[in-house]
Amino acid sequence: MAKIIAVQSNFPGHRTTQADITSLLSDIWPDKKKVLNKFSQSSSVEHRDLSISLGDYRALGDIGKRNDIWQKVALELQEKNIQQLLDKTSVDIKSITQIVSTTVTGLSIPTLEAKLMNKFPFSENVKRVPLFGIGCLGGVAGLNRLNDYLESRPTEAGLLLATELCSLTFQFEDQSVANLVGTSLFGDGAAALLMVGDDHPLAKDAQFEILTGESFFYQDTEHIMGWDIVPTGFQIVLSGDVPEIVKTKVAKNVGDFLKKNNTNLENIDFMVSHPGGPKVLDALVTITNKTAEHFKYSYESLKSHGNMSSVSVLNVMQETIEKANIEKNKMGLMIAMGPAFCSELTLIRKL
Repeated sequence: MAKIIAVQSNFPGHRTTQADITSLLSDIWPDKKKVLNKFSQSSSVEHRDLSISLGDYRALGDIGKRNDIWQKVALELQEKNIQQLLDKTSVDIKSITQIVSTTVTGLSIPTLEAKLMNKFPFSENVKRVPLFGIGCLGGVAGLNRLNDYLESRPTEAGLLLATELCSLTFQFEDQSVANLVGTSLFGDGAAALLMVGDDHPLAKDAQFEILTGESFFYQDTEHIMGWDIVPTGFQIVLSGDVPEIVKTKVAKNVGDFLKKNNTNLENIDFMVSHPGGPKVLDALVTITNKTAEHFKYSYESLKSHGNMSSVSVLNVMQETIEKANIEKNKMGLMIAMGPAFCSELTLIRKL
């Protein structure tokens, strides 16, 4: 069972209030001002971190210009994350033998983790696993894939990198409800998570261990979430059915997953969940028979940064590690959902 050592999050330097973003969008879409205010107020988001200054979004340009910005900011944020992880854990970078990276908001060939390998003295034998297209699912899915790898390599370490600059996908010619919701909800950020195998020197300092994980795919649900590729980049596909899917499908998945692992919701003491949006979080509170307090850091992450796709759940994990007072041996559940539509669950234990 792999161990979680630490998580580091960083955000672009243009921290902006929700009110200022809504004001800009209302200038761009004056006939949508009323509905924008409604979505903004119902999003539970108060601030977001943007990749460029707010006034420059009117001139975002085509997919090439947007992607140039993505590559520059993404590299800067993950270089900072990795350095800070190295500083606070003193991990031997040569013991990191796999890097899993996930994003759904920008493209880089070679992929981002390859460019980072030119910034740090990683081993030339590092195995790279770039994941693209799984969106909000990526934080938990990437963690589970890295755990699969480390279970058979107990002396080694691995990195999970999540990088999402959602604001660079905003489409100002698209006045669909999905895009209005997206521009009211999504924000930018990057996170890096360090994990080690059972026999790695840092295992004794681990915060949590991963007990098991599982994936769930829902047939014929492509319309729920994703992107259409247009000349100006990624155009959002987003359905309002996600809370209902949580209640009808994710609820059953959680019950079956816990039963399969000889436990139940009564034995789950803390939650590390992707925030999604307020309605999604409220639905997760209901199906898990928990309180909003169990999802405290998910609500706080949404409020402070917006929905950062795959980054959000790792930001929640960092807050859980650094702030939550969890007793030893208590079990928690990680949850994320994303395009396909699908979900990913992980059972973890405090060490």
